[in-house]
Amino acid sequence: MTLATLRRRLLIAGVFTAVAVAVLMTWIDVPLALFFNGYRQTWWAEFFNIITNFANGGIWYSVAVLGIGAAYLRHRKKAPDQAAFAKELRAWLFMIVAMATSGTFVNAVKLAIGRERPRLLFRDGTTGFHPFGLDLADCGFPSGHTQSIWSATLALSFIYPPLRPLFFTVAVFVSASRIIIGAHYAADVAAGLYVAVFAVVLWRYWFERGGVTENLRQNAA
Repeated sequence: MTLATLRRRLLIAGVFTAVAVAVLMTWIDVPLALFFNGYRQTWWAEFFNIITNFANGGIWYSVAVLGIGAAYLRHRKKAPDQAAFAKELRAWLFMIVAMATSGTFVNAVKLAIGRERPRLLFRDGTTGFHPFGLDLADCGFPSGHTQSIWSATLALSFIYPPLRPLFFTVAVFVSASRIIIGAHYAADVAAGLYVAVFAVVLWRYWFERGGVTENLRQNAA
């Protein structure tokens, strides 16, 4: 796939995401948040309170670091193979860079837009925007947890395709948890998902020019 084709697809996906975000903000976000707020004390809400912690970036950065360490030990043990190790290192760096850049971007957008989180709706009945006027903890758009889990699992799905269904299942559950526990509106989650996809797909193009993830799969086989 050429860079021009990739950019066109990302642009089209961005337009669809923008339309979906507008629809969600206008008609769906508030009623959906209020609906789930009525079930905060249920067992399944508690279940999603636990599930949501899997979006912690520290977990996935640790996975990448462990991957680098395992690659180093494997190639050092068998035979010094600097080229093979370099390819695996590059694959794990792809994951780290995609997560870090998309996370930084999300935080910047959060502060710039300043959309109130659902908890302010539950407490004060407000649903406003305060550009550059809220603390980061009070800014909800886009969802950082959604960006974190999708950037990590999408990157891993390129590195280990056989586990793709598992990675995506985890990402879907964690993303849904942000709405169910009242941490984010649906539009926040949709935007966080797009940022993650944009970053991972674009960075994969640059890192994959050397056949990185394909070589990683061959080396791990």
